[in-house]
Amino acid sequence: MARPRYARLQQYRISNDVLTLILDYLDPKSLFLASKAFKRIYAIVMEYHSLRYKFELAVSGMRDGAAPRAVAPLLGRLHLLMSYRNDWPRLQWTHEYKMQVITPSHVGTSGGFIHQIRPHGVYDTLEITELPSCRTGRSPALTRRLRFTSPPIETICIDPSQALIIAAHIFCQNGIVGVQLHFRDLWTFSKHPRAPAESYEIPTQGIAPVSHAAVSIFGSKMAMTLEFVGGKINHLIMDWRTFGARWIDDQDIYLLDEDLLLVLCKRGTSLPVLNLCSISNIANMVVLRQYELPGTWNNSAVKFCPNRAPRLPSSAALFYPDPANRVLVIAAQPAIKKSSSASPRNWLFISEGYFRGAPSRRDRLAVPWSHWGQYSVIKDLSRSRTSVRGPYAIGSRVVFLESEPGPRTLSSGPAVSLNLIEFTPFPENAARLHPSWSMMGPRSTLFPSESARHLPSSTVEHYAVDDIGVTEDNVVLFLELQPGFRPVNVLTFGAPPVRPSHR
Repeated sequence: MARPRYARLQQYRISNDVLTLILDYLDPKSLFLASKAFKRIYAIVMEYHSLRYKFELAVSGMRDGAAPRAVAPLLGRLHLLMSYRNDWPRLQWTHEYKMQVITPSHVGTSGGFIHQIRPHGVYDTLEITELPSCRTGRSPALTRRLRFTSPPIETICIDPSQALIIAAHIFCQNGIVGVQLHFRDLWTFSKHPRAPAESYEIPTQGIAPVSHAAVSIFGSKMAMTLEFVGGKINHLIMDWRTFGARWIDDQDIYLLDEDLLLVLCKRGTSLPVLNLCSISNIANMVVLRQYELPGTWNNSAVKFCPNRAPRLPSSAALFYPDPANRVLVIAAQPAIKKSSSASPRNWLFISEGYFRGAPSRRDRLAVPWSHWGQYSVIKDLSRSRTSVRGPYAIGSRVVFLESEPGPRTLSSGPAVSLNLIEFTPFPENAARLHPSWSMMGPRSTLFPSESARHLPSSTVEHYAVDDIGVTEDNVVLFLELQPGFRPVNVLTFGAPPVRPSHR
């Protein structure tokens, strides 16, 4: 008996034009995953600039910026994004700007600016120089420089998204150390319109001189850390729009956002812990969760290495690092090896987003290291013979300096390498990790990719590198102090190369 014949089912094929319109609705992450799953989609994505741009945003861990397309066309964004994606992992900067900072002065980086504070007795001069960023339309030739006369100040913090400068002055009155804070507009240096007053004074509980001070800002909240001679540390938490404030004396703090604060605590011989605190009401700070740190850190000095990437992008940015990829770095230095020049050699990395989930009532208050350590990775450089300075976190990247032991020579210059750890959101191939990665949490979303480059003698001019500053677009080298000045070199990524002039 003959088998019955069945009509073959027709398979419909969506045309490329229709599929392109559908793909255009996808966000960068979804488009990337679809491209990896289907060869046809990948071929279409590589053909159309609008889709290719979204694809590269996902691979690079970026988001599209608010700059109008009429001002910055799509093809130009794509080319610049590809330049960033290719140059950063290879540490291939495309522009150098060398400057000399007159001394004595305090110099540093904040909010995409280099600042110089020069004392003149009863007043100081504050000079801030904008760092180059082709993502925001500030090529090396278009950066702005501002100069203001200020009351005495020792350190500043700049938040360009709020056009805010917070400047701090440390003084002593009746044997008690006090802090005077100034809240100024970035562009005019007059009182910031959202601050209740131009300045605010608050006493500390310390009587020893202050050896180091640092300020950070997130929205309406600011944090200031004072380290006194002798090792005592005080932290000021403040709402700069209302002047509500309080002091705490734990090891270190980190502003996670306007309402959440991370606090490193250590009491006596007990294990160090990490507290997640609510600071919605500063006067009534509440501990939401407590995270146990590794037991091997019991006798270590533990601190945060703050992530300096801005939380809010510039309105002129073509693209910017995705805040969802921000990495938090906690560093530990064994107390027996602690010295003024030693840098922590145990670095713990975890996504900042891990701490931002709203805690449930059913969640335990104390989270053991065996649980949350599964979401972390640790790099241990304690056995390395090199001298390490850092780490410096910026978005999903971490930069540090490494110096080889041995004498310096004028012919070869100091043997210093610039090192990069990049946590790419979608690593294409599993990289072979260096043995210094002592722990890789099985649930961690961080996949490190490392690169290094020796600093050419033409870049450091045979000087040693005292410190660096890192932004999304630059690495700033602060070279060793010279009589009357300090050399500084700004290495810019993504800038068009300077072409030699032809006569």
